[in-house]
Amino acid sequence: MTATTRRKIVVAALAAAVVLPVSAATVPASARAAAQTDYLPGVRIIGITDHATWVKGHRAIFGEASTYVGTRGGSWELWAQRPSYRDSITLSQVVRDAHGDVVIDQPLPDIAVDELGQGLANFTRATLRNSEGEVVVQRQFDFCPNNYQLQRTNDTGPENPTYPEACWANPFTTGAVWGIDRGWAARSTWGVSIRKPIPVGSYHLRIAINSPYREQFHVAKDDAAVRMTIEVVRGSSSRTTARTSQAAQSALQPTTLTRAANLVPGPRALPDLVSLPAWGMSVQNRPRVSKSYLSFGATVWNRGPSPLVVEGFRESNAQIMKAYQYFYRDGERVGKTSAGTLEYDSDRGHQHWHFQDFASYSLLASDKSQIVRSGKEAFCLAPTDMIDLTIPDAAMRPFLAGLGTACGEPDSLWIREVLQTGWGDTYTQYRPGQSFNITDLPNGLYFVEVRANPDGRLYEVTDSNNVAFRKIYLKGKPGDRSVVVPPYQGIDTEHG
Repeated sequence: MTATTRRKIVVAALAAAVVLPVSAATVPASARAAAQTDYLPGVRIIGITDHATWVKGHRAIFGEASTYVGTRGGSWELWAQRPSYRDSITLSQVVRDAHGDVVIDQPLPDIAVDELGQGLANFTRATLRNSEGEVVVQRQFDFCPNNYQLQRTNDTGPENPTYPEACWANPFTTGAVWGIDRGWAARSTWGVSIRKPIPVGSYHLRIAINSPYREQFHVAKDDAAVRMTIEVVRGSSSRTTARTSQAAQSALQPTTLTRAANLVPGPRALPDLVSLPAWGMSVQNRPRVSKSYLSFGATVWNRGPSPLVVEGFRESNAQIMKAYQYFYRDGERVGKTSAGTLEYDSDRGHQHWHFQDFASYSLLASDKSQIVRSGKEAFCLAPTDMIDLTIPDAAMRPFLAGLGTACGEPDSLWIREVLQTGWGDTYTQYRPGQSFNITDLPNGLYFVEVRANPDGRLYEVTDSNNVAFRKIYLKGKPGDRSVVVPPYQGIDTEHG
């Protein structure tokens, strides 16, 4: 998709959300000046949780208090300009029509901008009060709409951000554009650091958009602040509960496409998941616990013609997102359907969001009956291995394709995971629970099964190539087991 095409999509989405004149000439200038504030898209603050536990250390408390600023009514675009280096910086809000033309350029004289690289100074205020209502701590935070922590709140807007990344400016910069696309949100706070003695106990935290921003951007009362209950305890690390505030929950539900778009499209808009035989096998013998485990690698790749695109939007349980599969034809999105869930894995070595139902792995007996199933059932999809880039529509540079895979953070609002055409995602199973426990299995012939899309939640061209088997032989004595892996169709994967 070209930048021009993407820009047209953005402004078309804006026009659908806000009642705008088709062009500046269709409405008299005087009428536009009098009523233009009615057309201005607004913003809202979004909280992730309504309860958190902050841990009191030896010298300070750092508490997680993640918030985002999301759009309301369309794309939110600001221009910061100075006609010359001697002039003060002026700020205005801009609204475009379906053609990308500016139809509103609303000056914002009540908002002072000191530096083009700063963003909006003192945009939010965090106030921590004790159980008696007394203010314990107050902090103010600058806000850069163009920051790196962008999240999708629904699928009404563009699929990828269109505004610049970061608010950094050269000393000689004369004009900056800051913005958040429709259906997107930008991180506004991470946490609050407290370096004063505070007793353990229960507190109330309020994070709010400051005046004059509330008045200037017509922020509704319910959109202007979020509240959290904070429990301060003794310990070494802070944590948040797995609960999303009601305000955030209502703001983060993905929208429904038209009825036609919700229909699953034809094969040209579907991926084709193909399982490859397991490889990279070894046995981990653990004499101290008298256990032996078979580790292995497994690859599932996408033969296309369409990329596999799964997006998750946060629900009321902060460790669960509802997942959707999106369908593309010739680079354009043409539909979506439900695709299970995304879950946050906080275990060491993971600590990111996983998509359920992508693949399963089993150790089978010689008659191909199941003996052991791997505990690996969740995935952070990424194009790790080039499999076949000669097929039609293969992605030559998947990480630059504009549909970036993200595994996310505990407080992410949204996740997008992508497996492009021609590429595979390889996982090595070496942890207990993921590798196969072969301690009590007799020596002999076995099969390792790799099965893509095991529960059929994902739509694809065909499921006839979803299963691959790899023949192996277990050998040795208890505590000193080994594996022999014959070549697969002449390819020896175990000896370089």
